[in-house]
Amino acid sequence: MKGRIWAVMSLVVSMLVTFCLVMPGYAATKEEPKKDAATKEPTKKDDKKKSDEKKDDKKKEASAKTVDLNNATQKEIESLKGVGPAKAKKIIANRPYKSVDDLSKAGLSKKEIDALKSSVVVGSAPAAKAEAKTPAAKTPEKAAPPAPEAKPAKEAKADKEPRKEQKSKLAPGQKINLNTASQADLELLPEIGPAKAKAIIAGRPYSKPEDVMKVKGIKQKTYDQIKDHIVVK
Repeated sequence: MKGRIWAVMSLVVSMLVTFCLVMPGYAATKEEPKKDAATKEPTKKDDKKKSDEKKDDKKKEASAKTVDLNNATQKEIESLKGVGPAKAKKIIANRPYKSVDDLSKAGLSKKEIDALKSSVVVGSAPAAKAEAKTPAAKTPEKAAPPAPEAKPAKEAKADKEPRKEQKSKLAPGQKINLNTASQADLELLPEIGPAKAKAIIAGRPYSKPEDVMKVKGIKQKTYDQIKDHIVVK
């Protein structure tokens, strides 16, 4: 009897020992899925936050790329899709705009306007007025060039002034050969200045004194004054 009791007791003890050894490991396996589930939940939330942040960034980028039709520079307007330098100038010339649809004033079609609506905004107009004044300020600079026109009149006076002195420089009976005289000699003739002297030289040779009237600017009146001082040889 005692042997059986000891056998039963040793069996019970061995069962208790194995139970104590197995239970911690079993409990650990149950806790691991819970930990995995706990770790997975925050990652999903993080993914949502990241996606929301990306959407916000895209919205910010889209808003940053919008161009103010009333205040943007020509380069900024040219950055819009389908808008080149010519259209950009027309858009600036037709400012200010009250709405995006007003771009029709600049020659844009409805299809082009619809394509730009997501990329443009209509700001306040005062800056556009300032831009409109700048071309007007440049106009006085273009009007300045007419001043040089006074030069030919001065040159004409300069030609006439020495002619008064030329009459006294020629001695009575002194004659100048039209075919061989230098420019300085020809300028001694009445009514003959540097320009006409050059024209006389360019028209050589002459067969008779009257041929000098073929020169531009020398007519009968001028010929009558110089005929007594010219010869052709």
